[in-house]
Amino acid sequence: MTVVLDKVVQIGACQITALSERTVTATHCRATVLAAGQKKPVAILIRQGMELTAFKPDGTPLTQEQIEALCPGAWHTMLQSA
Repeated sequence: MTVVLDKVVQIGACQITALSERTVTATHCRATVLAAGQKKPVAILIRQGMELTAFKPDGTPLTQEQIEALCPGAWHTMLQSA
């Protein structure tokens, strides 16, 4: 399982992205390789000017510290994005 910062989308003056949990599994059976992947959002980040808001998909607010624990550097990256 890996948490990644998704592509930032510009909508008017807002920039929106998600932190997503990615999981990839692989196995084999005889001569066949079986692989599966899953991706689900764990946080939504919205930037308006120099203000950054973060929350879980259910609407629960998240702090900068919680975002950094999920994906180090994500908060700073969002504040530096143009």
